[in-house]
Amino acid sequence: MNKGAKTFLYILFTGLIIASGVILYYVFTHPTEYIEIPPEEEIAAEELFVKDAEKYNISINADLVKMSPDVDIAQERINHNNPDIIARLEIPELFNVLVVRGTDNTLYLDHSIDSRQYEYKGSTFMDYRVGTDSNQINIYGHNSRDVNIQVPFMRLEKYLEQDYFNNNPYIILQFENGKRVYKIAAITEVYNDNLEHMRVNKVGADFVTHMQHILSPTEKGRLIYNRPTTINQNSKVIILQTCSNRLHRRITLMSYFFF
Repeated sequence: MNKGAKTFLYILFTGLIIASGVILYYVFTHPTEYIEIPPEEEIAAEELFVKDAEKYNISINADLVKMSPDVDIAQERINHNNPDIIARLEIPELFNVLVVRGTDNTLYLDHSIDSRQYEYKGSTFMDYRVGTDSNQINIYGHNSRDVNIQVPFMRLEKYLEQDYFNNNPYIILQFENGKRVYKIAAITEVYNDNLEHMRVNKVGADFVTHMQHILSPTEKGRLIYNRPTTINQNSKVIILQTCSNRLHRRITLMSYFFF
């Protein structure tokens, strides 16, 4: 083999190594976009399975809603060996998941509710700065561009369809000492640098102004759909957040407690 051929092969081999390193780095830093997983692992670990026959109907504002039975939060902590389990979140006929709250907002980005083990899909988690009695409760979860990776909050994109938004207005949040039914007020898409909805623990008039800003995003995002909503200083609000399928944006679903 002549010197030129050796040089070419050396350059080619070096390039392949560099390219492989770049791909591996991106895969490990953006796991939900590229990693394919076996079908038996497609359902997120924290999803609860409730037989349809076990659900029951309740009437809310003349709507008949099929709701799952309550769970024993204390028992779920034992079942999953995790004291961070704090609630159960349900959007009827869409998903039904346990919610954890850690000591920061990073642990459950890539840890499971099961013994807090590493899990690249993460878990559905509540903002560590709020409690069950807070006026504003933020709950976060991953989205996924890979249809083979099923995470609960990817289903929030169904609310980008106006008919779905109009016909599925309720969210149920169950705590250890009871539950609340929320009505969805708006779905918005905001840029990552729009942190208004992340500003929790506002009180009084500041809380009302804060909510008005969330419901009226301007250059920092867009209001996709909404329904008439009156927020006062004593309102209880829940905000669900996941990534948008568009770069550097988030989808937020804001609901208010009314039942």
